[in-house]
Parts: sequence; structure tokens; C-alpha cells
Amino acid sequence: MKKLMYSILFLAVTSLTFQSCSDDDDNGGSSLNLNNEVSIDGTVYTLDDGGYLESYGINTDGSYDWDVTIESTTGLAVYFDLNTNSETGLVAGTYTYSETRTEFSYVYSEFYGDGIDYTASEGTIVVTIDGDTTGFVFNLTANDGSEIEGEWSGVLSL
Repeated sequence: MKKLMYSILFLAVTSLTFQSCSDDDDNGGSSLNLNNEVSIDGTVYTLDDGGYLESYGINTDGSYDWDVTIESTTGLAVYFDLNTNSETGLVAGTYTYSETRTEFSYVYSEFYGDGIDYTASEGTIVVTIDGDTTGFVFNLTANDGSEIEGEWSGVLSL
């Protein structure tokens, strides 16, 4: 009987030890470990030359149009046409593709330069804001089916 109790106790402790929980690292669904980089169908490009934010004002639906360009010294640029609920700047949250301008949507995204030109209209762009630092984690599918994943964080110039 004592052996049975120890066996049951051993199994209980072992099952608790091997029980896993969900991944706490919210990387926007990216399967890669990217740091100021973008991967297009497995080819990784560095995003190391700064980011820019430009306001295009209020949209007809009441959302606000904010465009982001992130550049690289290798010639690659990333462009997001984002729509928020704030006239003062980007707002943290998840932006999804929409053919019409609505809050927390993107209507256009492009990855271009040095023989590269991809547009994407599927997936999400997660925006984080910590003080002056804005972060982007994106997991998109280009119109030709190419997988585009990336991450960038830094200070956006106006």
C-alpha cells in the first residue's frame, strides 16, 4: 500500500512538472527572433536607419491617418498606412487590414527598395508605446503569398 501511495505521489509530481503553460512572450505571432529586422520569405533584412511618423489628419469616418516609414542602411524601407483614434499620434494596439479607413486598421503596407517590392493586405501590425519609444511587431502575408515578419522599435521622427 505504501508503494502504491508513493507511485501515485510520484506520478502527480511528475505530471505537474511536465505541464506547460502558454508562451508569455508576446511577439505578435512571429515564429522568428527578430530585432529591428524584417524577414521576407526567410530572407532577413536589417532595419537600422530610423523611423518616421507623418500625420495626414482626420479621415471621413473620424479616425486619424498616421503613416510610418522605417528605413535601412541597406536600402530597404517599410511603410505602414495606419489609422488610429487619436489626432495626437499613434496608439498602442493591434492593427488589422481594412479596405476602408477605420480605427486600428492599416489600409496599405509596403516593403521596397533594391529590387524588393512587396505589398501586404493580410495579417496584423502590433504597436507598442513606452515613453518616446514606439515598437512594431508585424506578421503579414504579401499579395503574392510571401510571408513577412518583423520587429522594430525606436523613436519615430516627425
